[in-house]
Amino acid sequence: MTKYNSLFKQQVIEFYLQNDKNRLFTQRHFQLSKKTLTRWIAQFNHNGINGLAVIGKKQKYSPEFKLTVIQAVKKGQFSAESASLHFGIANSVTSD
Repeated sequence: MTKYNSLFKQQVIEFYLQNDKNRLFTQRHFQLSKKTLTRWIAQFNHNGINGLAVIGKKQKYSPEFKLTVIQAVKKGQFSAESASLHFGIANSVTSD
């Protein structure tokens, strides 16, 4: 079970956009960490409203896929956070 559902994430992003993209104000209003809000904004910017969707089932990744992602990060093509956006990896997979 996820801590936040898609509807809540959408409400947060709408609030953020309606308040001149003020991250600190949004964080305080919803009592969110900076990292959580930043991740949601990045997901929204990368995939639109669909980027905020909550996947109900734990995703499984093949060893080949994992290797591809790790190699891309090691080569400096992506940070861990941007790789998760690019490859569509669930947040819980990336390190906090």
